[in-house]
Amino acid sequence: MDRRRFLGVTAGGLAAGHWVQAQEGAAPAGETAPDAFPSPYAARQERRGRLEIRIGSPRVVMRGPMFPNLARFRDGSIILFAQAVEEGGPLTAIRSEDNGWSWRPHTAGVDGMGLNTFHPRSGCAVSIHYETRPIPDSHGLRSTRRWESDDEWRSLRGPLEDGTLWLPEDQFKAEEKQWFHGNLIELPDGRMLAAMQGTHEPWLFRTFLAESPDRGKTWRFLSHIASLDTLDDPEDATKRGWTLWGPCEPNVAHVGGGRLVCVARLVNDDHKPLMAAPKDRYHDLSYAIPGTGIHPGTLPADAYYEPGPPSAPLILSFSSDAGKSWTRARPMQQARGCFPRMALGDGILALTYGGLAYPRWGNCVTFSTDAGETWTSEILFAPFFTTGYTDIIATAPRKFLAVFDCTPPQPWKNHAAHWVGAVDIEIV
Repeated sequence: MDRRRFLGVTAGGLAAGHWVQAQEGAAPAGETAPDAFPSPYAARQERRGRLEIRIGSPRVVMRGPMFPNLARFRDGSIILFAQAVEEGGPLTAIRSEDNGWSWRPHTAGVDGMGLNTFHPRSGCAVSIHYETRPIPDSHGLRSTRRWESDDEWRSLRGPLEDGTLWLPEDQFKAEEKQWFHGNLIELPDGRMLAAMQGTHEPWLFRTFLAESPDRGKTWRFLSHIASLDTLDDPEDATKRGWTLWGPCEPNVAHVGGGRLVCVARLVNDDHKPLMAAPKDRYHDLSYAIPGTGIHPGTLPADAYYEPGPPSAPLILSFSSDAGKSWTRARPMQQARGCFPRMALGDGILALTYGGLAYPRWGNCVTFSTDAGETWTSEILFAPFFTTGYTDIIATAPRKFLAVFDCTPPQPWKNHAAHWVGAVDIEIV
């Protein structure tokens, strides 16, 4: 059995130490063999329909940050961005040259959340800051901020302020928020697409798609994806007592032939979240937390709470014409919570998401072999309190790397207790 050990971890991520691989009972030259305490979260294999899925044991790759995001470059290297404080705070980053087996420190180099860092098939890698700002008297133009790299993010140009986003004035008001708060993909013809979110009423979001012909410098509106008033939800699955942001945090994947899949979040658990009553008896402290650990922190310290009812479902929509039009978004059967992320490997579409209930707990993965039409039952790969923010990339045919965070519930102030983890997932 392999053991993974980490040396020199700091609150900002990785310090002088590094991940090392060793066989059980062995140690690198000059070091004392550590005591072996096997993880309680052992690797396992599960069957979902025709798929045999191996879920690796979770491992810590950073301590202190949260909200992880992954970027993969053409040379195969991976950067993991995470935030030292809540959304919008300073970023820290680590880099892997071996599909997430070992990591070393890396300068993040960008502001925001580390979202939208992407390397197209040709040309430079690009990262788009999530915020945009209206340009006065410009008939729908908004300013953007981006960074570029010609060497797989080892050196950067930016922030570059010469980019623009055009949105039709009759559909988007200048004072509304319009964010690159999704992901970037590239179509076979070289166009880049950005899944975006924006407000169309005060703090009520909708999702839309923008396209760029010049690798992320200029963007223009392409299509609306989803809003609360366009959902296909005859059974009212999205109306189960949760406050809803509206469609937000979209993630889009190209599954071939101009077909796109988009998954988005609905739930707003900052406002009147559905909670279970405290319990006098409980058996698993990894699944229960004192009231003082729950946002906004006015509950009793001697009462322990377990996660409450299932969070609001994620929603799913499709395009068959490279994003020009979309089906009405429908709620997913199991997938729920926050920040859905997808990766395609050898025809298998993997979807991760987290925050299955409140207090936010648990991160899951599900798979589709038919371009997102149907999905397997979920697999819980990180059973921890969490922000619910995950990410996943394909590292090889039928192999994926998923990342997540482990945090006390909101307001997420105890950074010394936070950590970012990684899990290898393989279809065997």
